[in-house]
Amino acid sequence: MERKAKDPTCTFLTEFQAAKSAARNPPQGRALTSKWKPPEANYLKLNVDACYNEHLNHYSVGGALRDNQGRLLLAFGKQISKPNSVLMGELEAIHEGIKLLYDKHFHDVQVTTDSLLAVQAVTTSQDDISYVGLRASVIKDLVQEPVVSNFFYENKLANHVAHSIALFSSCSHSSFVWKNGEFPLWLVNLVTLDLS
Repeated sequence: MERKAKDPTCTFLTEFQAAKSAARNPPQGRALTSKWKPPEANYLKLNVDACYNEHLNHYSVGGALRDNQGRLLLAFGKQISKPNSVLMGELEAIHEGIKLLYDKHFHDVQVTTDSLLAVQAVTTSQDDISYVGLRASVIKDLVQEPVVSNFFYENKLANHVAHSIALFSSCSHSSFVWKNGEFPLWLVNLVTLDLS
């Protein structure tokens, strides 16, 4: 049976329905320890992720910035040129998120991803001249206190809101930055589910 490729002009409605379905049917076996964890008091938390859309053959990145009560402050998504590895895609998600923090004047932010290798790449003090090392060094050069306080790893289930935003941006016709009052209902539902 031949598999029919997805229409590259997928719509907001299709993505809304998929996200709504994900909100109603969370991954099975999701333990309490797998849920999103708030940052320390007086800090914000930026969860970022990258995903690959095999039908459209491109990567996209997305992220969600929340306070220590779990309130959503900002969300972003962007399609990116295809990196030469999944790790490079994850580093691009971190890079885009940090640039947005500077642009919007946020500070005391803990940046979180579900890629342990990406966290290790941006926190190591060793010089690395590989593609990954060079990309990580760009991120390290960008990072300054008090904007980014630290980098953390969380498992995929705890990072699913950022992943859902990255998935949505893979079918979006343009990059987006949503702030308070602009969040679509499907995203609000996912964040609410994450806190319950």
